[in-house]
Amino acid sequence: MNSRISVLLSVVAIACGILAGCGPSEDQVAMAKIYAARADRQPTYVESANYLQATRLNKHDHNYVMWAMEYSSLCMMNGSYTAAKDELLKAFDDIQTREDKNRTTRAALSNESLKLFKGEPFERAMVCSYLGLIQYMEKDYNNARIFLTQAGMADARTEENKAEYRNDFRLAHYLLGRTYLKLGDPTNANLAFKKASQRIPRKGEQKEFKRIQKRDAKSRVKRMKLEKQCFETASSGSNQIHGACDLSASPSSNESPEVLEDQLAIAARGNPVLISTSDKDKFFSPEFQKECNLIVVVETGRSPVKYLVGENQFMDKIIRAPYEEKQLLVYLNGHKAARAFPVLDMFHQADTRGFSDKDKAQIAKGITQSVLSRLPYVGSVASYWNVKADGRYWQLLAGEVQVFAAKVKPGLYTLDLQVFDSNGNLLPRYRTTRRFIPVVEGDETLVLLHTKYDSDNIYFPPEK
Repeated sequence: MNSRISVLLSVVAIACGILAGCGPSEDQVAMAKIYAARADRQPTYVESANYLQATRLNKHDHNYVMWAMEYSSLCMMNGSYTAAKDELLKAFDDIQTREDKNRTTRAALSNESLKLFKGEPFERAMVCSYLGLIQYMEKDYNNARIFLTQAGMADARTEENKAEYRNDFRLAHYLLGRTYLKLGDPTNANLAFKKASQRIPRKGEQKEFKRIQKRDAKSRVKRMKLEKQCFETASSGSNQIHGACDLSASPSSNESPEVLEDQLAIAARGNPVLISTSDKDKFFSPEFQKECNLIVVVETGRSPVKYLVGENQFMDKIIRAPYEEKQLLVYLNGHKAARAFPVLDMFHQADTRGFSDKDKAQIAKGITQSVLSRLPYVGSVASYWNVKADGRYWQLLAGEVQVFAAKVKPGLYTLDLQVFDSNGNLLPRYRTTRRFIPVVEGDETLVLLHTKYDSDNIYFPPEK
């Protein structure tokens, strides 16, 4: 099971509707495309963004911020940064200032989803991080500093029982460190990079990672068997497929070649990487970061999934979405450069949000409704009391964010991203290639990438 699960669920839901005698509506089809955008091999980014704008954002209702978040994700994945910034600024203003006391009161007494949606602390922090990232790309470093600082403040809303996880939104700290370097403030840059390098473990995460490794190992065994069968079918018989590759020969990360087989021509021009590192301490040092002129920010995986629990669904829980992309290795013009460093685990942020007064109130409502529904005379009335928790969340968020940085010679680059699972085994169908990336003398380039299944669909095994 991998990140394509959402596409599968959407297809199953549509198929069930057809079998039940009524096909999906145009709105259902459009929304299924939107929510599958991170996994779909041919996503309709512009079409989906325009659809959200015409059918959801125009209402500016109590769900506006949620739809603005989904819209901005579509824009960021499509490279439409100006459109994303415009909507995110409106969403940020709503989060900061918009109120509706009537809805808040009604939500306190019944269904939590009646109130204005403003997102979880980590979702609000990501709104600010995206705004800071865009402002940084536009070289508006002062506004980038403001929004990246706001990301830390949003994350500081983590509840008291998880106070040690406040201000640990590491992506914002990393970008803030680079912003301070641009503003000529090495002292604050050093503090920001230190925070970006520090990750506080949470209870049970080692067991969770072992489960992920076990799952990935099982998935690889099945995948390699199918890849072998696929190659044998494609390379034999009368209908052979030209260029078919045996993807079952994919290596582990420590077996990755120094030069990619399919990039030998461009690699012959020489290694363009002047400075890179796979050492964590060096990577997060101001001295190294100040030298770098090529920054690659990579989003992987899928958003944590929120769902409701309890007999009357009075509480919400968040789980990690299944995906395999865990380790990243960057090649530039065919030459191995360095691995990317994790700076954000969205589930880690979600799982450390803490226990709030709202949660206490929801428990009280849930227990009261459950008791009353079992009493004579009032039971039938109490059963209509809707005490559901708020199940809304930012579904198009990435699961994790990793960053690569290096100093390279000025020129045009072909960037290859090799993706590995939790066990360090190559996921050849997740290879991501971007060509004609410019790096100009005296300037820097920041690239935002998103891993996706079959985005390249090509792999050349190293020569034995």
